[in-house]
Amino acid sequence: MTQNTSRDPYLDNAKAILIILVVVGHVIERIDRGSADGVYTWIYLFHMPAFVFVSGYFSRSFVGNPKQMASLISVLIAPYVLFQIIFALENWLILGNNFELRLFVPGFALWYLLALLVWRLVIPLLRAVRHPVLISFAVSILSVLAGGVSQDLSAARILSFLPFFTLGLFTTPDHIDKFKRLTAPLWVRVGTGTLFAAAVVATYLAHDVLPRRWIYMYGQMDTFGLTEVEHVVVRVGVLVTASVMSLVFFSLVPRFSSPLTVLGQRTLQIYLLHTIVLYPLRPLIGDWSDWTIRTVALAGVFGVALAVVLGTRAVARATRWLTDPLALVALVRGTREGPARL
Repeated sequence: MTQNTSRDPYLDNAKAILIILVVVGHVIERIDRGSADGVYTWIYLFHMPAFVFVSGYFSRSFVGNPKQMASLISVLIAPYVLFQIIFALENWLILGNNFELRLFVPGFALWYLLALLVWRLVIPLLRAVRHPVLISFAVSILSVLAGGVSQDLSAARILSFLPFFTLGLFTTPDHIDKFKRLTAPLWVRVGTGTLFAAAVVATYLAHDVLPRRWIYMYGQMDTFGLTEVEHVVVRVGVLVTASVMSLVFFSLVPRFSSPLTVLGQRTLQIYLLHTIVLYPLRPLIGDWSDWTIRTVALAGVFGVALAVVLGTRAVARATRWLTDPLALVALVRGTREGPARL
């Protein structure tokens, strides 16, 4: 496929950094140590909201025509089913558990494929209602009431992260250009960089009192022993923090073309492939008790390296049958508009 040289590298750079943080977060999430937990909490304060925003922005052209619907089947539904089967096989052959294929319970990290599918399908509805952003925030906040929404089929996260997808959907290139101009001055970037660094320190100091389920934005909140009003306050606080941190992140994203730009154009393959690498390793990571700050840092480096390797052209060619399993099916040929973007 010929690369689009007129494409703005800014959001591709953002996608590259975010997908690296996704992989690093999944590497260190099961390390029971303060330094890892602090970094993990900091990453999860913003990286998924920002990622969802970018997915919404790149979904602006979706109108639900037959070609786009076929693309959803090929690059979202088919990989979801295939990777669920792969997880079941790894769980059986590598981890020694019973073979159990549960297609309606998203395996490790696959919730995002279902979420992106639903978000794109509801785009016509979002465009038809008045004040879609406000409505999306209201949906996210109300989803924690009455015990919260079940996580079956990723329903809780679909509703919880909806505001960020909607924000991206209604963001225009002019909005992006204006934001880039506003955050271009050095003093602005120094200020936001300082705030970003301060957030690392703050989350490290407070990670013991910040339940991960809050920042995961699961819908089921009844395990915290809070009142309904307190649930709403917590969700509003998480949404505000995620929004501010995402803005800070986007203010620091490089504007120029670099190797990050190419990596950012392959986030779907990185997202999918890292799951089958890390899925059988997660129990080993969680069971290893001899974690030091050095080994935590090495785990982070491993996560970065894994993301970079999985984003190479050679890996893309070798694994196309995994990341786009219907690409060679004659029924789908000629009906696609190109790969979906996360």
